[in-house]
Order: sequence, then structure tokens, then C-alpha cells
Amino acid sequence: MTFNADLEPLTYFGPELAKVCVAVGWLDREMPFTTGPSDSVVFRRLQELLRDPFEPFVAGGAHRCNLCQLDPEQSGGANLLVPAEELLFVAPALILHYVNAHHYQLPISFAEAVLKCPDTRSTEYKRQFLQAGGREIMRLGQG
Repeated sequence: MTFNADLEPLTYFGPELAKVCVAVGWLDREMPFTTGPSDSVVFRRLQELLRDPFEPFVAGGAHRCNLCQLDPEQSGGANLLVPAEELLFVAPALILHYVNAHHYQLPISFAEAVLKCPDTRSTEYKRQFLQAGGREIMRLGQG
């Protein structure tokens, strides 16, 4: 998986989407990341959202955790897009593992957006997704 600093434009999906997508949880063992306690309510909501994430495009397959020291069994291929005002937080599915096993501390703005995020298959989620930059993602997905 490609490292992207938290709360910076996410370049993983190309420069066109970096203007609407913000990275959260794109970690790498070679780069420092914030650790600390996590709110269990936020963690549970993140679990719920990742059960069936809305993904308007296909990414490059599963990635293994490279933070695990001996046996990197955890992997994930999905991405979670969380709308927040005029941007989309984009987190890899491994974010749950990072929080639980590696004590990764979620940025406050992302945690707040997770708590406000409607179910990913709801009409309200789609409305917020489009308003937060999803129209740009959908337009590029058609090209």
C-alpha cells in the first residue's frame, strides 16, 4: 500500500481526485504515525461502515499490513469514503486493524465525520458523497 500522510490530499487514485480526497490511515512502517487511545464508539461505527463500503471505482487489490512485526496476516482491499462538508476522507479497510493492533490514533476530524456518516448504502450517504466531491469521482470513473 502506498503511504499518504493523514489529512493530506490523497494521490493514490490520481491527481484529479486529490483535490476532493483526503488521506486517513494510509500507513507504512517506515513513516511515523500518531498513536494513542481510541474511542470505542468511533471504532464500532467504523466497523459498521466497513461492512459494506460504497466504492465507486476499483482499486488495485488487497494489501497486507506491513506494520506487523512477524506475521502480517491482516489484509484488505476495500476503501472507505467518508463525506465531510466539501471533501471525502478516504481510508483503507486496514484502518480497523491499525487502530486495534497498532494503536493508530484517528484524526479528530475523521472520527467526527465517521460518527456523522450515514450507512454507506443509504440515499442520504449518496447525497452527502456527491456533495462532498463524489461527482468528480463519478465523472472520472466514466472516462
